[in-house]
Amino acid sequence: MFLIISGASLGSFFMSITQRFCENRPLFSLRSYCFYCKNKLRIWELLPFLSYLFLKARCRICKEKIPICIFLAEILGSIFTLISYFYSQNLQEFIILTLFLFVFFMLSYIDVKFRAVPQILLWFMFFLAFIFMFKSNEILYFLMFEEFKNGFLIHAFSFAGFLFLLKNFTAYIRNFKSKKIQENLGDADIIVCSSIAGIFGFKESFIILFCGALLTLPFFIFYQRKELAFLPFINTAFIGYLIFLIFNQELI
Repeated sequence: MFLIISGASLGSFFMSITQRFCENRPLFSLRSYCFYCKNKLRIWELLPFLSYLFLKARCRICKEKIPICIFLAEILGSIFTLISYFYSQNLQEFIILTLFLFVFFMLSYIDVKFRAVPQILLWFMFFLAFIFMFKSNEILYFLMFEEFKNGFLIHAFSFAGFLFLLKNFTAYIRNFKSKKIQENLGDADIIVCSSIAGIFGFKESFIILFCGALLTLPFFIFYQRKELAFLPFINTAFIGYLIFLIFNQELI
């Protein structure tokens, strides 16, 4: 129960931060407030799940409807914390994986809104994946070009991927102080998949990418969309894969 409540609170918090970012409002300087009447919310109005139900999905002051995405974010937050708890081996992995899932959620939401995502969240997600799988001797092996498997494709793909990430990270650092904070959508997909591959491996990342692509097909066929936010589908496939791994561990 503690994990569910904590996850719901985190989901509400990250949803609030994401909405503030999308509307270019201060992220941390203000208490939670209604986006319509700007009234600051009381403590009982911040209770996960219950406040949304007690208020009947409307602001206490202005009676404007509270977006359903806030309630859904609380549900997803609980799911994220439970997934992290059952998948992680220790507290450090639990914290990092939980943050990874919430940042992935933020990227997916922003992708739906703008068809582009902020570079700072992309690289924060990549950094979390790096810390999650960090091994002290890995950097040394990389710098000495050791522990690489033989074969043209593995060398070509690895080096091309390294140059791509280096190019994008360099561009991000160079433009850090500028107002241009959104990354090209195609590049964002690659960085996200690279983060997943860093944790689970190349084959697993490819499977997640493939499943994400399959999930988009009904939207392209039935809604005839020319453009579609892809990160939410990768996120869904990724969550599904984690749940599969958890249940597979339980069966074993």
